[in-house]
Amino acid sequence: MRKTILSNIIMIISAIILILFCISLLLPFFWMLITSFKDPIDYILNTFGWPTKMMFSNYPSVIELLSVTVVSGGAVVEYKIWNMLFFSLIIAVVSGFMNVFVPTITAYIVSKYNFKAKRLIYNVAIIVMIIPIVGNLPSALRVTQALGIYNNIIPYLVFTAGPFGFNFILMYGAFKSLSWSYAEAAFIDGAGHFTVMFRIMFPMIMPTFSTLFILGFIAHWNDYMVPITFLPSYPNLAYGMYNFQLEASRIGAAMPEILAGFVIVSIPTCVMYLGLQRFGLKNVRMGGLKG
Repeated sequence: MRKTILSNIIMIISAIILILFCISLLLPFFWMLITSFKDPIDYILNTFGWPTKMMFSNYPSVIELLSVTVVSGGAVVEYKIWNMLFFSLIIAVVSGFMNVFVPTITAYIVSKYNFKAKRLIYNVAIIVMIIPIVGNLPSALRVTQALGIYNNIIPYLVFTAGPFGFNFILMYGAFKSLSWSYAEAAFIDGAGHFTVMFRIMFPMIMPTFSTLFILGFIAHWNDYMVPITFLPSYPNLAYGMYNFQLEASRIGAAMPEILAGFVIVSIPTCVMYLGLQRFGLKNVRMGGLKG
């Protein structure tokens, strides 16, 4: 009886802590949203309160002001919000997919096939995750320039997708949990290795794959360092908002307009998450083997 009461108390306390934690995560976004509808004076006098007057004009103003000027092909080019939205989609989709697909292929081969270098490849993957990469930016720039993929959007996004990292470890564990009997049954029916890999094994780990893709999409959508450093001629929305925040005082943009820009930039990631989260939950792997 005492154990039951104690466990219930622990569950209630844990639930309260989790609810408070969720509220702490949502409050900054809610404050950003309501502040984006204030005028500058209202923001100064009523920083944390509800807007005294809804300023919907902040959003058209941001769409008009948000721009980035870069040098591309020896000419000065100004990119507006729609151009940056296009680059954001390319970077987020291609990088998000390649940074999951390449480790998935590597993890499948290492986890399901026996060959001499199998253990070596796995150990290299672990070591690469352990070694600190702080200070490697100059060498990374030199390498991308030597390979001819610097400031070249598609080749850079494709060829910089590494086979190792955190995604490799997760996919390795996912494939390890799958029985090889599925593949043996397919081999008996005449299927080849590629058929087994793409039509049998991959669909069963699709929930993990789609979850990692969603997380990668969000991470690359919000990343402004890669466009600034390696793709300066292809500014994305995160790059544009970074520049917009720095240039706000010069172009006459107040904090409510800056926050309105952040709301606009966050909308696609919210839609992406809400639209695809059920995909990972619905594709639950079902047993396909007879006892």
